[in-house]
Amino acid sequence: MSSQITDAGLDATEIAKRVDAILADPLYWFPVRHHSPTTARHVQAAIAARKPKVVFIEGPFEANDLIPHVVDAATAPPVAIYSSYRDDDNVLGLNGYVSAAPDIPARFAVWYPLTPYSPEYVAMKTAATIKADVVFIDLPHYARVERHAPTPEGRQPPREAPVVAPNEDRLITSSGFYKHLADAAGFKSWDEAWDTLFENPVADDYEAYRREMATFCCAARATADHAAEHAEDTVERERHFLKTIRETLAARKLKPEDAMVVCGGFHLFLDRADKAAPPECPAGTVYTTVVPYSYFRISEMSGYGAGNRAPQFYQTCYDLVAAGRASDIAMEHAIAVLRHMRKGGDPLSTADAISVTHHSEMLARLRGRPHPTLDDISDALITCCCKGNPNEEGLKLRAAMDTAGIGTKIGKVTSKLGRLPIVNDFHTQISDLELGEVLGKEKKMSVKLDKRDALAARRSAFLHRVSYLKVPFAGMVNTGGDFSGTLFREDWHLKWDPKTEPALIEQNLYGDTVEAAALNRLREAMAQAGTNAGETCARLLEAVDMDMPDLVQAAEDACGDAIDTDASFPSLATALRHLGRLEQYAVFRGLRRSVLEDLLTRCYDRACFALPDAANAPEEEQQGVVDGLISVAEVVLRDPVRYDRVLFAQAARTAAADSTVPFLRGAFLGLLCEIRELPAAALAAEVASLALASVEVMVTAGDLLDGMLAVSQTSLMLGAERLVAAVDDLLKAAEWDPFLVMLPRLRAAIERLSNPQKDSLAATVARHYGLAGSEDLRAMSGSLGATALVARLDAAVAATLKDWPL
Repeated sequence: MSSQITDAGLDATEIAKRVDAILADPLYWFPVRHHSPTTARHVQAAIAARKPKVVFIEGPFEANDLIPHVVDAATAPPVAIYSSYRDDDNVLGLNGYVSAAPDIPARFAVWYPLTPYSPEYVAMKTAATIKADVVFIDLPHYARVERHAPTPEGRQPPREAPVVAPNEDRLITSSGFYKHLADAAGFKSWDEAWDTLFENPVADDYEAYRREMATFCCAARATADHAAEHAEDTVERERHFLKTIRETLAARKLKPEDAMVVCGGFHLFLDRADKAAPPECPAGTVYTTVVPYSYFRISEMSGYGAGNRAPQFYQTCYDLVAAGRASDIAMEHAIAVLRHMRKGGDPLSTADAISVTHHSEMLARLRGRPHPTLDDISDALITCCCKGNPNEEGLKLRAAMDTAGIGTKIGKVTSKLGRLPIVNDFHTQISDLELGEVLGKEKKMSVKLDKRDALAARRSAFLHRVSYLKVPFAGMVNTGGDFSGTLFREDWHLKWDPKTEPALIEQNLYGDTVEAAALNRLREAMAQAGTNAGETCARLLEAVDMDMPDLVQAAEDACGDAIDTDASFPSLATALRHLGRLEQYAVFRGLRRSVLEDLLTRCYDRACFALPDAANAPEEEQQGVVDGLISVAEVVLRDPVRYDRVLFAQAARTAAADSTVPFLRGAFLGLLCEIRELPAAALAAEVASLALASVEVMVTAGDLLDGMLAVSQTSLMLGAERLVAAVDDLLKAAEWDPFLVMLPRLRAAIERLSNPQKDSLAATVARHYGLAGSEDLRAMSGSLGATALVARLDAAVAATLKDWPL
């Protein structure tokens, strides 16, 4: 390693001097990497040999009282320490900036996952066996959030959201030393470099390992990227390390040699002469707990920044080394992958696993490694088991490799640990609402509710709240919408999921009960909706479904403001649809009917006035315009007395006249047909007129018809005879190239019809060609390319036979 250090511009002698000083410190420092099985094994050996009286661990200081629950015999990793902070009094000055509104508190949360082979977890368990105390020393995450005072204008300065989950791997990989080393050694990733250098399953000298790690980390820190250090708040955290260690030793009257520190290797070389105090923790509401976790959530694939790329693979490594079977790692992992392949029907055998094992060992030797790493085993699997292109035929194998590497393990937490308030409230309500039986079932439980019953109404509100919080427990599968009784009925599927409690815990940031969390989340969503009428009215509907009367009035006022401000037709049409649904059960929900009627009238008028501005909406907004036309048309047809159909029709005519987008023009004309302001014959005439137009205009026929059928199908089908004749005239007038241009959109338009409508249209076509009742009429379906080919063949045959004397 010394030559590599020299090549990177470092003094190898100085590095060795710094390392020797750290290793000679009376306070015993052991460098680790999170989720490293080899590091965990050496940490265990060091603690067992030295028998310190206290073990300081790089863990969340605010969670020190949870350590007994983490090491409890009934707790089985993977688990995670969860810590959340809510700035109730805006002491950070971030309310309204990182939260949706000034009266909504800023919230921050972080998870600290632990596997059975995490060095921190193994250190805690080993310390418990020798009756040593454990103390977490890391700075609380919420103390790392930068405070901001309002600017003279009263606004918050722009800033990025704080990084609250430390990721020390970034500090290593951004260093000049590591970049130089990776380039010289040809490492494709940090994981490959780590496994090559430090995941040695047969090494057992923990002091030699400690020195190698310390030397590597010293060189990395000496060439570190200071911007990365700043992003991780490294110095502030290290000040808290030192403060906690010194105060604990003094309070317990212990000598440094009676203690041991387990932390990321980068921190071994912190500034021990730094006398500055760490940041103070801001006042606010803090919750900490331990929750079950999963290997998938610990994996990189879940988005966890410091994730382990293959949690189950490294669990296998840890277990096999402990059992004295380190040489079986490659074989066991290959068998696990091939087992998943066999489940999918691939005929892979034990012989393939043996081949993979031998090949991985050969690759390791070629790459200068003393043992196969996960990269070697993965490459061997592709080489031996992929029969083709790895990016095509190998996709199934790669998926099996991911599945086997990540695993499906889910942890559990001792029942001695009390539940967070929101979790306790959830279980209390499950009991009160007589839904407890679902907790003991593995299958879905169906619940049918009639909200006119008091218990069913309470159940509905609770389930809507849980669903709104995105807690995996309840999903509504059906709801009514008329006055026959189904208006009040809801069908739900309930199923307990291992992710239910972790999801609830994440919502604890927003309140101590399910109702409080849903209320605060909804208030935040309303603030984010701003002047968007559709979004604001959707929030009002959700407030009613969740039975939140205190929020309903505020939402009604916000809806009025948004309706008067919003100029978007799709948004206003969406708002009208939501308000119409609310009106249907206004009496049942105790809503102010006069307010709803006023909102409906204002929303309808505003939607009509906004419609002409949507005449030339860009393509990404056109479906929203079509959906809005359908929504408003349904309202007009349902209650023609209250809503002025003439006003809507005039707006649609203006939009049709102004539109230069054939699809939208067709939609506006189709709407007029749907509300009986334009006969179906007029739409057919519009299509027929394109047969006489220039080629550039003619080829827009498919878009025009697609728009018509997007809004008006039933009404247009009443004039199917004229429509078929119009399309026939159009196709007769089209040359081959324009025909091919029109064909995809014409076909797309017909695809909008239901199967009965298609059958009806087919019968109309048959009659138009005099084939009604003919046994020779057959339905033909196929791809667009096949259809075009048949048409081309028909034309060629006709040209060939034209002059034949038949």
